[in-house]
Amino acid sequence: MRKTHNLIYTTLVLLLIAFITACGSGSSANENSPTPTTPESSTLQSPSPEPTPTQVASTTPTQMPSPQPTSTPEHKEKRTDKNLLSPRKRPIAIMVENHPDARPQSGLINADVIYEAPAEFGIPRFMAIFVNKESKIVGPIRSARTYYVSWASEYNPVYVHAGGSPQGIRLIDQLGLQHIDALRYYAPQAFWRSTDRDAPHNLYGSTTEIRKLIAKDKNLQGKKGTWGPIHWSNNPTIGSESGKEVSVTYAEGYQASFKYDPQTGLYNRYMVGKPHLDRETKRQIAASAVIVQTVDMWQIKGDAYGRREVDLTNASGPILVFQNGKVLKGKWEKEDVDKVTKYETNDGKPIELKPGQVWIEIVPKEGSKIDYR
Repeated sequence: MRKTHNLIYTTLVLLLIAFITACGSGSSANENSPTPTTPESSTLQSPSPEPTPTQVASTTPTQMPSPQPTSTPEHKEKRTDKNLLSPRKRPIAIMVENHPDARPQSGLINADVIYEAPAEFGIPRFMAIFVNKESKIVGPIRSARTYYVSWASEYNPVYVHAGGSPQGIRLIDQLGLQHIDALRYYAPQAFWRSTDRDAPHNLYGSTTEIRKLIAKDKNLQGKKGTWGPIHWSNNPTIGSESGKEVSVTYAEGYQASFKYDPQTGLYNRYMVGKPHLDRETKRQIAASAVIVQTVDMWQIKGDAYGRREVDLTNASGPILVFQNGKVLKGKWEKEDVDKVTKYETNDGKPIELKPGQVWIEIVPKEGSKIDYR
């Protein structure tokens, strides 16, 4: 009987110990869950070579809808006379992708000047120039092309890109352009790949962190930036003809358009008929001035990737400048790849632009269509 009691007692003790042990070994799922990695702390993945571009199906131009998102109020500021003449900080020019898989982009809303031009297969690409505002997230960042390198050099910036065409890389060296190749410059705080998009449409950067790199790297210092072809003025050159809407349709069907909002004095931007929104703020991008520049553009003979070239040597052509709901007809001239573009009225006077964000739409002479009213 005593043995039976001892056996029962021993069994109960063992069961009690097992229960206590089981309770003590448990932990909260939240405590062991990994902390989400912010872009600023992400590490840069191994660079991947620039892939062969894929052709995008043509998009039938659609009528511009009425704007719904609120325009960006910070582009309405008046700049001081000193800042109108020369930038208060070194310009940073960043190549930004506009493939459908890269939309919506981040950070364009904070740029001072943005160029848009077709690249391979008519897929457009941006170059955003940052001076007055910083952007914690900019991208997706893509590769250099010769005509963008030439336009970038006009501002004497630090040029940021992710690789580039052989011709583009050669021109960077030829012009002595200070630059950062985000695929080769290891700086995980300044450049990273997001995990919610596939490469190559997921490389991002931060102008704030890029400026820190510039401050530490003597190879990126020693030059003073300029506003290049841009002449800011609080008394801009305004045309007399109505220019409340403008749309540019490339041969492949891609369409970029702007619609003037008299309440803000800005042109709301659209892509293929939809408001062009900033990914981070969800706000519609808006310009104080839009320059539509017609150029000679052609595909490089024998280039397997369908890369293009623009005539920028002793080159000239017409421009349309949209400001305050009006359009001004003028001209542009560029003596060589290392010279600054001149934007002038037809009688040769420099065109002065309203302070804010300026868009420069590069339009091939052949196959493109410009509509405005």
